[in-house]
Amino acid sequence: MSASTLQAFFSQAHAWTGALALITFWLASLSRKGSVCHRYAGRVFLLAMLTVVLSAVPLSWAHWTRGNQALAVFFFYLILLVSFSGVSAWRAIRLRSDFAQYADRGFRIGAWVLGLSGLLVSVYGLLHSLPILMAFGAIGPITAYQWLKLAYRGPGDAQWWLRSHYGAMLGIGMATHIAFLQIGLSRHLAGLGGPLITQLSWFGPLLVGFIATAVLNRRFRRPLAQRESA
Repeated sequence: MSASTLQAFFSQAHAWTGALALITFWLASLSRKGSVCHRYAGRVFLLAMLTVVLSAVPLSWAHWTRGNQALAVFFFYLILLVSFSGVSAWRAIRLRSDFAQYADRGFRIGAWVLGLSGLLVSVYGLLHSLPILMAFGAIGPITAYQWLKLAYRGPGDAQWWLRSHYGAMLGIGMATHIAFLQIGLSRHLAGLGGPLITQLSWFGPLLVGFIATAVLNRRFRRPLAQRESA
């Protein structure tokens, strides 16, 4: 099998599973939390993202070998973010009754890897005058700080696993939407590719994700009795 055939195969797998991830993300988000639909849509979403990540590795390497180093750096960094976030989202559900096992040595090492990789991406963006990479690189250290603070300070309340789960899932969702809007959709709607549209494609999902996280954090940090009466 030729290199071009392999790349076409990985590109198709990446595109179709990415579309499935996008659909199931919204299906899980809009369904009642804890319902059968929510659980199964979330599982399909994570499995789809696993295929997206695996197919993204050879595609990112192809960008690197063709001289698109900046795009390859961003993709490899996105692979790390999505991979660690996906594992965190899954483990938060599985280990909801065992915080010590959730925040184990592997969790802390993962936080340091994300933080250092994000710092390197920001430095790369600074050296090559790429503001987008500078901004997105900051996500790694921010995520690392949140994870390490949780690991060393403890959960604080019984809802820690829920916040960890939806925080990680929203992070993956932001990455999925950025890829769809900027990398996928822009190729088919080239006439929309002005500077404003480009910036909205990159930073719009981030803004929506941060707002959604803040709203959910405010809701699930309230005492249980207040949430039930709301």
